[in-house]
Amino acid sequence: MEKTAVIINTPRQIQKSQFSAPCIKIAIAILKGSVRKMGRFDDYGKVGFGDERLNKRFPRLIEQLAGKPSASISAACLDPYQAKAAYRFIGNDEVTTEALTNTTRGVTIENIKSAKPSILLIPQDTTDLNYTNLKATEGLGTIAGSISLRGFYAHSAIAVSESGDVYGLLAQKMWVRQDENFGVAVDRSKIPIEEKESYRWLETMVNAQASLPEDIFAVHICDREGDIFELFCKAGEIKANYLCRIQYNRIVNDEDDTKKLLEYIAGAPEAGRITLHVPRDSHTKRAERDALLEIKYGKCTLPKPRNLAKNDEIPESIEAYFVAATETDAPNGQEKILWRLITNVTINSFEEAVTLIQWYTQRWKIETFHKTLKSGCKVEELQYESAKKLMKLTAIYSIIALQIMDLSYMARTHPEESCEKCLTEDEWKILYRVAKKTKKLPEKPPTIKEAVVMIAKLGGFLARKSDGFPGVTVIWRGLTSFYTILDAVPYLG
Repeated sequence: MEKTAVIINTPRQIQKSQFSAPCIKIAIAILKGSVRKMGRFDDYGKVGFGDERLNKRFPRLIEQLAGKPSASISAACLDPYQAKAAYRFIGNDEVTTEALTNTTRGVTIENIKSAKPSILLIPQDTTDLNYTNLKATEGLGTIAGSISLRGFYAHSAIAVSESGDVYGLLAQKMWVRQDENFGVAVDRSKIPIEEKESYRWLETMVNAQASLPEDIFAVHICDREGDIFELFCKAGEIKANYLCRIQYNRIVNDEDDTKKLLEYIAGAPEAGRITLHVPRDSHTKRAERDALLEIKYGKCTLPKPRNLAKNDEIPESIEAYFVAATETDAPNGQEKILWRLITNVTINSFEEAVTLIQWYTQRWKIETFHKTLKSGCKVEELQYESAKKLMKLTAIYSIIALQIMDLSYMARTHPEESCEKCLTEDEWKILYRVAKKTKKLPEKPPTIKEAVVMIAKLGGFLARKSDGFPGVTVIWRGLTSFYTILDAVPYLG
């Protein structure tokens, strides 16, 4: 059962609590007297909306929603006054999804400046959010190619390092697909890219690139949907780098002949082989394994597609590089890895080709983000009266999802570092005593891994040897309980 605490208006009184008595006593013992503010999301009030009241309200609202996922605003807030302020924030016309994303982007940029990575990777992708069960919610549209399914789409770009550190959200666009366009046959080749939904790939790249410090070497990473000739051209125009999985078998201008791109890649010599660790994917039922990959790379010239022949703003051809990774011997029942990528990053050696393959593996981070948003934060269980407000809340929950991802990643990659990298002294002391059910504290702070396992235990994780490392869903449930405990502490005796 999820632990919750309902706080009445009068401070220092608890009307009803599902926490055990030892938990309350532990919290009182630790923080009896003055309590310093738990500033988990304070940075989101520093970049801001240009309105000091909104700036102060925003981080508080994030904390409250983080404490009770899938709950209504009134249930997530501590009292009617807090709930009223939260409703005013969500209903404020100045608080748009664009304003929320711009504020979040500002925090992400500060994180990047602080970390100073030499290489920044920016995976982007689209997901649909299903609210078919909300029959009375206004403004929803068709999703997933079905007139009976209702919801909206979200396209996001996140910033990560070469090694996978998550810095935050750089761009996000949400939209509704209108019912009147469902099933209407059109010749899409004659529609300008600016009028297509696929323009989101270009728009996201431009918005993310414009925000970055000039000394950052950034690479925008796209799956097959991003295989758009106009995107390649736009990248050259704004001096951005792209790495995209190939979907279309385009024409290639060879020195001796005109060939198709996939044929051209297949004819390239093998440059070498690498072993790549492939994570488990429950969605595709892909098992975790080490895959032996054959690597090819080369340079090619791509002429302007026929449908863009009359577009004078598009060059007649572009120079690009390709890299292909093919699994030599996939396990029985598993689809073999076959990545064919196109990029404007120069590839002159096997080592450089391998580097780009390694960069592409960070594209999984955007899939993990969407999984965390849906399975961890449970945004599809929200219930509000309009798609507009659901989009605003999705933008807020995106911040929380990325924090969960970052916490899980740090526990896997820096397991022995002190948990004080992600928790304050007061926070880890409360966590330790509640999770261990003890008043005695260790001589030094727990490690990040130990802290994450303790958080996961609050969410129902059993931590048996066979259980492996806790996933984002159980970490989210644990954080929910932990946040509620922290929010209750100032009201305790």
